[in-house]
Amino acid sequence: MPALTYLHRLDHPFGVHYACAASWGACYATRFDLAVVLAVLANFVAIISGNLLDAHAGVRATDERRQAVQEIGARRVLALAVVEMVFALALAVAVSWRVAIGVGLVLVLHLAHSLEPIRLERRGYAGPVALAIATGLLPSVTAYAAAGGRADPAVWLLFSGAAALATGQALWWAVPGRTEDIHTGSRAVLHAVDETTQLTVGGLLLVGGGLWFRFGPLWAAVGVVACSAFLLARDLPAAGQRLRYGMSTAVASTIVLASIPLLA
Repeated sequence: MPALTYLHRLDHPFGVHYACAASWGACYATRFDLAVVLAVLANFVAIISGNLLDAHAGVRATDERRQAVQEIGARRVLALAVVEMVFALALAVAVSWRVAIGVGLVLVLHLAHSLEPIRLERRGYAGPVALAIATGLLPSVTAYAAAGGRADPAVWLLFSGAAALATGQALWWAVPGRTEDIHTGSRAVLHAVDETTQLTVGGLLLVGGGLWFRFGPLWAAVGVVACSAFLLARDLPAAGQRLRYGMSTAVASTIVLASIPLLA
């Protein structure tokens, strides 16, 4: 796999997940034109630029990621991240000030997540929450605004629920040695699992409520079932399996959420 593809985390299922996250919010609005395409592209570039920044800063570093950074060069990785961020912001400005604010906030969160002195990645729950907002809530709201979306409580419930689910997923997969520690009664891990469970339940309720108000109980049930699918991957023995299969189910649930307003 090319090093840049790996550092951008565009391998399956992550690339598809980022594309879905960048675009699905537009499905709940009223139009799909060039401005929406540019906004979705700005979302996508902003999301993947954060992965380059993470790689340069050593966030979630693995031997393969370190090797990829060495192959390209740390300075080039950082320079490319900066170029992509500027490009994403320029695209957003070309669309509208609302899209520019949304994409700008995504970039700010990426910088805060990866770089000192803030580096939210090292600050407990703040890291997964920042990532969920940067790669979930803000891109969906930005695409929705670009597509002519208006203030709709049902849509805000849906977007907030999706962000809560993304945060719960990130926290669950980030808990080290959780299976063994749950069985041995580790207090810290049990507390983390309790927090992720609350976020997951809350996210499902918000998603279900938003879909119910907008499309009725049948489509709400479809959305909740789709968003619950990632729970099947939580008890896989290896962390890599949990992440890969869990992300695949997250992609599937996002596709379902994007399809509901087109089918209902």
